[in-house]
Amino acid sequence: VRMVPVAISMWGTHAGRPTLGFLGWFGPRGLASIVFAVIVVEESHLPHEHVIVVAVYLTVGLSVLVHGVTAGPLAARYAAWYEAHPEERRPAMESAAADVTRPRGAKHHLS
Repeated sequence: VRMVPVAISMWGTHAGRPTLGFLGWFGPRGLASIVFAVIVVEESHLPHEHVIVVAVYLTVGLSVLVHGVTAGPLAARYAAWYEAHPEERRPAMESAAADVTRPRGAKHHLS
């Protein structure tokens, strides 16, 4: 389900399907779930709210585990997809320097 909003947000970038899939799988998640769990605990006063909190913690924990286990193999597969293109025909969006794809006015600082 999460890949649909990622694909919509990437509309117009001409990103390839592998890029959309990679971003959809590894994109940010978890923080919103934790924030919603805190809101439930602090504001809702629902009966059995601990069940909701445990479900959120298990979901986030399993997400971290599954994404951690799949990170290496899927990153290697994505790199192989990109490298399989001849240098002169590499996907345009995936080949653009970060300064080109960064929104105007955004600054980048290396720490």
